Amino acid sequence: MNLTEGWGSARWAVLLAVTFLTLANVSHTIALRYTLLAVLLCWAVVDRWRLVTTLSQLSASARWLAAFLLYALLHSVIFSEWPAVSLAEWRSQLLMGGLWFVAGLVLFHRQRDLSVMDCVVLAGALLVVTEVVLAVQYRLLNGTWLYQEVFTTATKLEFTFFVNFAMAFVATLVGFGKGKTRYPFWLLLLTGGLMFFASFHAGARNGVIGLTYLILSFTFIFVLSHYRNIGFGRLVFFLSMILLGTGAFVQATFERDTRNQVFVETAKIAWQDTEGQGWLRTGPYPLLANGNTVDPSAYERIAWIRGGLDLIADKPLGYGYDRRAFSQALTLRGHPNQIGHSHSGFIDLGVGLGVPGILLWLGFCFSLVWQGYLAFTKRRDIAGLALMLVTCGFMGRMVLESVSKDHMLHIFLFTVAALLAQMQLNQTNEQHD
Repeated sequence: MNLTEGWGSARWAVLLAVTFLTLANVSHTIALRYTLLAVLLCWAVVDRWRLVTTLSQLSASARWLAAFLLYALLHSVIFSEWPAVSLAEWRSQLLMGGLWFVAGLVLFHRQRDLSVMDCVVLAGALLVVTEVVLAVQYRLLNGTWLYQEVFTTATKLEFTFFVNFAMAFVATLVGFGKGKTRYPFWLLLLTGGLMFFASFHAGARNGVIGLTYLILSFTFIFVLSHYRNIGFGRLVFFLSMILLGTGAFVQATFERDTRNQVFVETAKIAWQDTEGQGWLRTGPYPLLANGNTVDPSAYERIAWIRGGLDLIADKPLGYGYDRRAFSQALTLRGHPNQIGHSHSGFIDLGVGLGVPGILLWLGFCFSLVWQGYLAFTKRRDIAGLALMLVTCGFMGRMVLESVSKDHMLHIFLFTVAALLAQMQLNQTNEQHD
């Protein structure tokens, strides 16, 4: 057996994938991630001809991503207001993301002991089980459940990002994975239940929104695919249970988080407060009609979206790629501030790389959705369904969170590349059968 075949059939390929997907979410693991990436890139060199073949068969998505990365590089050199910072950020964020895309192709362009979907579920389960164990320990020591705080990741937003991400794969395998996964049905249900429990106690509003989207969108797809076999009575009962359960979950989350009681009034104030200093973090927050302070989180995020849209309208080609592009652009426009980023991936992207940057990124994402749709509808390849769900979920989360950076961006690009490679492998195997 030659070197390429030996590496290609190695079971530790799965270990590398699960290690990255799990520990990338944990703080202070950057050195480990770079080490894993270096190993995978060496693997890519050894198996380069198979990798080139796989890339050529994925021309649409690969070309969109390459165009986006090249545009960002040229923008950083030619149009950026802070070119040195933009180039450094391009290397650490986008170039690394592109290399993780290659890594995903390298690991899964051959048959593995676990599919990429099984790997993501396992990584999500490891993270959530650790979180639940620590939460139970806290409950035993303090007599109450910790709420809106997490143990395993830096913030609750990062935790719910990956939990919701992994739940898309759990849902896909529960609904369509019979005979296509190593995990028994009961274990998938148990894993999904633990993820749901952990996401609820994390208390991130955007996590709740993402989870609700996942439940409703997956239910819609499941019903369309199975309605002929379910029967009208069972279909009505199934939909009723889903809607009632989702409604109860949303209501319980809404009532537990007191910030939601003033959300509507806060949102109106935030959208109209163009002259205040609160959203710049250089002055006090505005007051509600009853004299209380607005909900700071909702006020800032909505005001930042409004401010970001104004910045994009003022300079549609963007100011320069940087995680702090929003803050830097505001300062450039005469608004000194104490803001980091806008908490919206699309606003950060639009302010940094302009409208062309947003369009190129959307082109890449929609190419993923389209390929997933074709694979699922024409060949019933469940990797295509997972690709649709995670890509739409990532785009939706980008509206509300700055997930298009750091490990979250790299996890997304690694996983979608792995799904594309698995879809291509599945199609090749079907043609040979």
